[in-house]
Amino acid sequence: MERVLFRVKLMPLRTAKRVLIRPSLTQRLLEAVNYRLTIVQAGAGYGKSTALASLANQEIPAVWYQLEHEDSDPITFLLYLIHGFRSLFPQNFELPLALLEEQERQPSLSRVVDIFLDELAGLLSSPCFLILDDAHFLNASPETVRILDYFIARSPPDLHTIISTRYLIQFPSLARWKARGEVLEIRQKDLAFTPDEIASLFEQQYNFPLSPHDIALLSERTEGWPIALQMVWKALQSHVALSVSQALERVTGPAESLFLYLALEVLEQLEPKVRDFLLQTAVLREILAPICDCLRGANDSASIINYLVENNLFIVEVSEGRFRYHHLFREFLYHQLSPQEARQAHFRAAQCFSKRGEELEAVHHFLSAQAWEEAAKILEHLGRDMVQAGRLELLSNWLRMFPPEIFMTYPALLIYMGDIARLRSRFHEALGWYQEAEKHYRLRGDKRGIGQALRGQARVYLDTVDPVQAERYLQEALRIADGQEDKESYARLLELLAENLLNLGRPKEAEKLRAQALTLRKEGPGEAELAVRVLLRTGRLNEARRLLEEQAERERREPILRPRAHRETLLLLSLILAFQGEAEAAYQCALEGTKRGQLLNSPFVTAVGYMRQGHSWLIRDDPQSYSIACQCYKEAIAISEDLTIPRLKVEAFWGLCRAHGFRGELEAAEEAAQQGIEIAQRAGDEWITALIRVSMGAGYALAGEYKKATDCLSKALAAFKECSDPYGEALTRLWLCLIWWRQNDKARLRRDAEELLRLVHNNSYHYLFTKRTLLGPPDPRMAVPILIYARNSGIHQACAESILQTLGLEKVEVHPGYQLRIQTLGPFKVWRGNQEITPSEWRREKARRLFQLMITYRYTMLDRDQILEFLWPSLDPETAKRNFKVSLSTLCKVLEPERPAGTPSAYIVRDGTRYGLRPNADIWLDVEEMEKEIRQGDKLLNEKPDQALEHYRRALSFYQGDYLEECLYEDWCTEEREKILALYLRTADRMAELLAQKEAWEEVLSICRAILKRDPCWEQAYRWMMLAYARTGRPAQALKVFKKCTERLRKELQVDPSPATMKIYEEIRNNLLR
Repeated sequence: MERVLFRVKLMPLRTAKRVLIRPSLTQRLLEAVNYRLTIVQAGAGYGKSTALASLANQEIPAVWYQLEHEDSDPITFLLYLIHGFRSLFPQNFELPLALLEEQERQPSLSRVVDIFLDELAGLLSSPCFLILDDAHFLNASPETVRILDYFIARSPPDLHTIISTRYLIQFPSLARWKARGEVLEIRQKDLAFTPDEIASLFEQQYNFPLSPHDIALLSERTEGWPIALQMVWKALQSHVALSVSQALERVTGPAESLFLYLALEVLEQLEPKVRDFLLQTAVLREILAPICDCLRGANDSASIINYLVENNLFIVEVSEGRFRYHHLFREFLYHQLSPQEARQAHFRAAQCFSKRGEELEAVHHFLSAQAWEEAAKILEHLGRDMVQAGRLELLSNWLRMFPPEIFMTYPALLIYMGDIARLRSRFHEALGWYQEAEKHYRLRGDKRGIGQALRGQARVYLDTVDPVQAERYLQEALRIADGQEDKESYARLLELLAENLLNLGRPKEAEKLRAQALTLRKEGPGEAELAVRVLLRTGRLNEARRLLEEQAERERREPILRPRAHRETLLLLSLILAFQGEAEAAYQCALEGTKRGQLLNSPFVTAVGYMRQGHSWLIRDDPQSYSIACQCYKEAIAISEDLTIPRLKVEAFWGLCRAHGFRGELEAAEEAAQQGIEIAQRAGDEWITALIRVSMGAGYALAGEYKKATDCLSKALAAFKECSDPYGEALTRLWLCLIWWRQNDKARLRRDAEELLRLVHNNSYHYLFTKRTLLGPPDPRMAVPILIYARNSGIHQACAESILQTLGLEKVEVHPGYQLRIQTLGPFKVWRGNQEITPSEWRREKARRLFQLMITYRYTMLDRDQILEFLWPSLDPETAKRNFKVSLSTLCKVLEPERPAGTPSAYIVRDGTRYGLRPNADIWLDVEEMEKEIRQGDKLLNEKPDQALEHYRRALSFYQGDYLEECLYEDWCTEEREKILALYLRTADRMAELLAQKEAWEEVLSICRAILKRDPCWEQAYRWMMLAYARTGRPAQALKVFKKCTERLRKELQVDPSPATMKIYEEIRNNLLR
């Protein structure tokens, strides 16, 4: 079915005559040219569209799209989006439109976006705005939001998206864009009029100068809300108000709209029975026949409801059997009741709901009836369930309605006030509520209540990880609970004590208390959270990870709607994954956990989420990881300071210490470490103090300041032993081993290597050697010499050999602590680990050529005479030998600048007069990786073509240019260059065929263009391009390709196109392809 497009939706809003030009706001909007995404978010009537319309008069071209309800449909959205850009680039984007309008099958929308953006990228040559007005309509479709997220994430650099919205749009990538500084946010406060702007608006546009008093009054009452200002002016203009204060009173008073007038007219003409029904049920938020019968003392409500529905009398069906009145109509009905009639109706409604067991509705109506005692009696027990279910906002609103004397009679309500404040990270306020509850419970002699109040206060200190303060309240609560029959409360108290001991670095005592709690009742979510934290702090990471992954899966099915501070499942899991080097999984968990904190309105959880994001960024392979991680930590610190919880900042300081220290920024690392340790020690948390020390020690070690490093690491090691944490101990010993190896201190190296590998073997910490972990070496290859030393010295030999085999280095005998990475395809580059060798380091060009020669002949040893002939053919033998000796020495120093004199090279080997690369050396070579991917693709080609295609993709990604292109005229690398080029062309051709089978025609065209760039006579590529253009409805382009093919073949090879090419040409010309 063809979709009708309304062009008016793609036109910018015309600026009205009486609109104040706001240069500062326009300038702020123009800053969007420096950002990927700009979000203009404010409520209705704040002039978002008017502000954006000012961009239509600027020099930067803009595409405008005014969204409505139906635009949440993904295909409709993309159709309008593409047509919007056709206003700038007419006659383009035929293919993505054709795919969207295709009726036989559902199009792949991400593929449509890719094709659209690919074409758009070729058209944009200067900045351009995409303006999406009223984008909040997209929230109705998560799929459309994901599509827009996908579009923005892959947009060309010159395209800058601006959205206006009433509500936050949940872009999956928003947190990452913000962390990278790619989002400009313009909020409601930015759109609100300042007092000066209010004065200018009335004077310049409305011709109604205001006095300073009136300006202040308008600013205070309207808070700069543009639509309210406009309504005030309308009232003044029409003379229904003679002053600003009168106009404000009229604007903010009861509504007198046409809709309410009509409703009144309808109401008066209804039968008395129906009219009475409407008035009697006006207090109900939802209309249910049984409740209406109870409320009215009748049994005909169902028939009256049906009458209202059939006659469209302002009633809306919510679900089967449940209805509600139109909001304005209900407001109108409600205002027909006197206050006493309204209270009486609410009280009867509460009794009806209470009989049906619908306690939430009963409380609402009792409160509306000001029946405080009845509402408090229900909330006394219902409140606990509401806290557990995360219904904090509703509970908070209800509790604020009670008069103060009710809290004295029902102190449980004070406990709930404390719970709400604590779960929203308002910890000082929470303490006040709990202390007030304790006071009233003590006056009544209610031991159970006193225990609850004490546990509440202890939870504040547990949430803020202040174990010294928490212990006092927990011990007193334990004393009061002794002898009581409430086993559940007693067990929970033991768990809180156990958690506090864990925070104090006493995991063994914590385990004993947890075991006592388990004897009182079956384990539940609280115990699981505690168990995981015990496992985390005692180094049992695999077990903790398994429990958390199971818990996370359960929570995805049945979400927990209350925040749990630092105990959030996904955030704990993220930390463990970071410890284990699972960068992407750690990041995703941290991101999801942060969003959960924001969703639950918990700044504390949000802050922890930012810190865990920071940890994951530090181990991700991204050039921006350091800056983004630091931004995450600073965000967490800012939240912590807003909450005035110093303890929350400790982990952020730890993260900053790690980030700065590993970058060699020791002064900044020391400052962060000092701040973190001071706070942690005040709280008595030795475990996290040890984590900070090992981070600082690692930073010193990487900077070569070994004395400071060993001091830090020795303190950390002692603390980890005291806390019974083998993971922390293994980490510390790993760094100590690296120091001893650097210093050639074999005695200490042997001692710590023994302990290190014992811990690794017993606890499955192999990832410390194979992955980049949060606190391990930034390059895991740094630890390979330790493994080789252990293997050769008989120290846990099997463990060392197993890890070396996992790394593919089981045959390596000499290793410098980093992998040599070599790029030969395109610009020649070499990296020692993560550090690229700069051109100046080579010093001698022939040293570089000698290395390239050895790479080319990597599978053989070259005799010195061969090398001389290749590199110094014109020199006499003696001079050539001297040059060779100097070049070889330079090469070895470049590859291994810290290799001690007299020790063998890890990469260059000599056998008599023969030289070459050391067999089994730890070298990564792009050519070998390319060949390996092609071999794997060839194996899968027939049975699993999709998998083969992915291998081919990866293989071709390595081909950044010809082999050793800087040695273009050297004969010794010509054969290798031609062999690799032939392999590339064959693979690209095979890939084009696979893509053609999948009808991925745009990718076919891209591959074929790349082929022809390397070999302009590769006839099969021309055939694929002709087919691609024909299949995508561009036969004219196909014929142009044929013409080019013919000209090139005749010019270069003096031949005509083959019969296969001619056949395709004839078919296209005769329009046989559809």
